[in-house]
Formats: sequence, structure tokens, C-alpha cells
Amino acid sequence: MYNAVMTFTKASYAILTVLVFHSILLFTDGYFLIPGIDGPMHFAGGFAMGMLGLAVHHCEILHARTKHVSGWYHFLFVISFVALIAVLWEFHEYVLDHTFTVWMGWPQAQVSLQDTMADLMLGLIGGAIAFLCFRKAN
Repeated sequence: MYNAVMTFTKASYAILTVLVFHSILLFTDGYFLIPGIDGPMHFAGGFAMGMLGLAVHHCEILHARTKHVSGWYHFLFVISFVALIAVLWEFHEYVLDHTFTVWMGWPQAQVSLQDTMADLMLGLIGGAIAFLCFRKAN
């Protein structure tokens, strides 16, 4: 039987930590007062989502009672999971930039295509490193 190294509880704590820091940065204007903090936050978000992707995949492996899953398949699942969440997050930022940001006069979250692409890349790197840190060798 495949033993899960990543649990939903561990992943939830990581996600909660990222969301707490995100909230603090939002409410204190930290994203604008601390240059470059956006990058590490996207990396941390990708890392936390990588942990969640590992937990989801381990749960499915246990549920399906699969004895062996290729390491490449496992990595592909986690990276795809992280990519989906990262794209959804960027859509979230886009919608906020074109609604509340306009209505309330807030600064934009997506200042350029280069910023969006860097955010996506940092999320994927964070997810890949989470996979490397928490994967279970068969």
C-alpha cells in the first residue's frame, strides 16, 4: 500500500499561512511598500498548492488501491494541479483589476503581461519544489 507523506491537514496549514500573509500584505499596502514581495508570495502559493496537489493525488492512490504510480505521472499531476490553480488566481486578479480596482481606485494587481507570466512561472517553480520536498519514493 502507498503511504501518503502529505496530508490535507499539512496542506491546509500551508495554504492558511499563505492566505494570512496575503491578507496582511493587502490590508497594510505591503505589496506596494515592499518591492518585489509579489514574487515570493506567488512562489509560496505555488508551494502550498503543490502540497495540496500531493495530498489529493495520494488520497486518490489510496482510494484506488494502486500499488505503483510512475514518478513522472505523479509529478505531472501535481504540476498540472498547480498550473490550474495559478491560472485561476491570475483570472481572479484580472477580474478584480477590472471591477473593484476601477470602482474603488485601488492599484492594479496585474501591471503587465510580464508580471503575469512571472507570477505563473514562480507558482510552477514553487509547486515543483514542493513535489521534490514531499514526494514519497516508491
